[in-house]
Amino acid sequence: MEMAWNVKDGILGNMEGPTSVFLAGTSQMMTVIFAVMIAVGIIVCFFGLKLLRVLAALAGLLAGVSIGMALAFGIGLTGMAVPGVCLVCALILAVLCAVVRRFGAFVLTLINMMGVLGALLWPRSWILAGVCAAAALLIAVMAVIKTEAVVVVITGISGGVSAGISAAALIGLNEKDWWIGYVISAVLALIGIWIQFMVQSRKIGKKEKVYSRQIRKEVSRESEVERARQILDEDGEDEDDEDDGDGDAGEDITIISEEL
Repeated sequence: MEMAWNVKDGILGNMEGPTSVFLAGTSQMMTVIFAVMIAVGIIVCFFGLKLLRVLAALAGLLAGVSIGMALAFGIGLTGMAVPGVCLVCALILAVLCAVVRRFGAFVLTLINMMGVLGALLWPRSWILAGVCAAAALLIAVMAVIKTEAVVVVITGISGGVSAGISAAALIGLNEKDWWIGYVISAVLALIGIWIQFMVQSRKIGKKEKVYSRQIRKEVSRESEVERARQILDEDGEDEDDEDDGDGDAGEDITIISEEL
């Protein structure tokens, strides 16, 4: 949280001297960056579950680049081999995250939670960083079990925090007014989570209506088949009765003829 204000304040606080033109251009660039972060944060906050595969693919790209760099430097690669390994790892993870829904939810939740905890707590020790990583991993595992619910909550929180902090930095709040950024983040997160759950509940309601219609059609078909069966059985019984009646009449005629 402090980092966003420190970056912007550091740029805006040194707008004098021969580097003023460069700093002014940098300030405009930071304004654009914060505006883009607000827009992206709001989209993720309100439509995170609908954009799950897209967001998961982007998270896979980021995770793949990180894994590729660690792998390249770990085995001692240099030169163009490093970006090549990073590109391969990024593409593989992006495809996996986009195709395998639960795996994508895991990676997306893990990266989002690490970002949110890092932005809110800003861990300065390895112990706190380890606690944040463990918490992010635990919630990511929960995303595999309860994908929709966890993704809605996590994307709502991460999008709200991103948009809230960026909005606070964009309007020029100083460190004394840090709590306003948290309030904006919390309000956006709550609204985003509520909207996503409402959309998801309507989607489930539509699926249930379609399923109930299919069940009704199947039941009506079964009832029609049963009725047809009953009609055929009744017709068969009527024919048997007629045959029995004809047989009795024939016997009566034979007896009368014999008596004569």
